[in-house]
Amino acid sequence: MKTITLNQKVLKSPIIFPPAVCFNWSDEMGYETVDRSNHYGIRAKGGTGLIIVEATGIMPEGLIVKKQLGLWEDGHIEQFKKIASACHAHDTKVIVQLVHAGSKSSGEVVHGPSQLTHASIHEITQRFVDAAVRAERAGLDGIEIHGAHGYLLNQFTSSKTNLRTDEYGGSLENRLRFPLEVLQAIKSATSESFIISYRFGVNDPTFSEDIYFAKVLEEKGVHFLNVSSGIPYGDFTKPDAFEFSNITYLGVAIKSHVGIPTACVYGIRQPEQAQKLIDSGMIDCVAVCKGILSDPEWANKYHMGGSVDACYECKPSCRYASDGFQCPWMKKKTT
Repeated sequence: MKTITLNQKVLKSPIIFPPAVCFNWSDEMGYETVDRSNHYGIRAKGGTGLIIVEATGIMPEGLIVKKQLGLWEDGHIEQFKKIASACHAHDTKVIVQLVHAGSKSSGEVVHGPSQLTHASIHEITQRFVDAAVRAERAGLDGIEIHGAHGYLLNQFTSSKTNLRTDEYGGSLENRLRFPLEVLQAIKSATSESFIISYRFGVNDPTFSEDIYFAKVLEEKGVHFLNVSSGIPYGDFTKPDAFEFSNITYLGVAIKSHVGIPTACVYGIRQPEQAQKLIDSGMIDCVAVCKGILSDPEWANKYHMGGSVDACYECKPSCRYASDGFQCPWMKKKTT
């Protein structure tokens, strides 16, 4: 098996657990109401190589939902210490995804590119830095900057949502300025061994711009690209012969243009699917979300064999997305 190393830290498995918000498991002050150390610890024990803790707010004004984990004050550190300890007990690396939702924030104030002053941009940059420093103090191995899914940094990089005419808008270089400033500020404030991942939103609006940005992120010191979708205006679709999803292919396509470890995601339910992607060299890591939510032992079964407890694909939508305890597998394993 190919060894995956993120900033000198070796992953025990190429199977990663991507950030999956535990809805209604936190209060409005950013504190957990359900123990996350157990939630993530059993998945570390289950063989997962890297766990990316769910999207975590850098400030109350930028939350995706009102009840979401936070790292905007020192009191939040303790809950992440417990997560770090639970994962490290099983030799699993663990980082936390840091997010500002921008114009998609749950609060009443709009924080899109057009509304932010220079002072606000600088404040948000510092909030990212402060949260990253707290993550390191908590003993986490690193952080992931959320630059996908139409949240604030993604809103700045896309020409469809960034209509600014100053140094943060217009040309591609200007639109990339804000996330790159966040990246550089975090790297300056954390140790050399701290992992910096970037949740990379591809295909908005052109793949040629995505390639350029991915290469710049590598050049500026990002250690890992966790590739997903961006704002869906793009010009790029997967080849007919590719048997997995469009979003999965975005990760495969980006990997071919960079030298740092890269992950793909979306719809990977069975270990055999991950095996095909990794063994073929198409990708370095596979992010398995619903599979590992359904079966914490998914990664061990990837390596040692055995049938997994497959996601029920609940209709009309995922029950976990309203409350983790509504997932049929969660109910079976906690009752």
